[in-house]
Amino acid sequence: MNRRITSLTLALTVVLAMLLAGCNKFTRVRYETVYVGQPDWEVTKTLGEPMVRFSDEWVYENEKPWYKAIIKFEGNKVSGKSWYDSKELEDHPDIKASKSGAAKDPSGTIERHTTTVVE
Repeated sequence: MNRRITSLTLALTVVLAMLLAGCNKFTRVRYETVYVGQPDWEVTKTLGEPMVRFSDEWVYENEKPWYKAIIKFEGNKVSGKSWYDSKELEDHPDIKASKSGAAKDPSGTIERHTTTVVE
């Protein structure tokens, strides 16, 4: 009987650990708790590891649904933060203009520039 309880406890512990490992710490609710002056280690504890870490800026991004946050630092403390999501992008004047056809690229092409950071 004790062996059966031990096996069941171990199995439940493994399942719980797997579920918790899949949880995304980076959410809007957690983002809202980040404040100016907060130490960088607390941001990591609150939001998890950033997708990209620059010396003065950390970038967090979620794919589905899409949202992104940029946390700015001076020294090891938060100096500012920004939130972006698909709803905000839809409301952006440039996006609205391109959907209505009001703002067209005269050459008929749109160039997209990306920057890759290699650590």
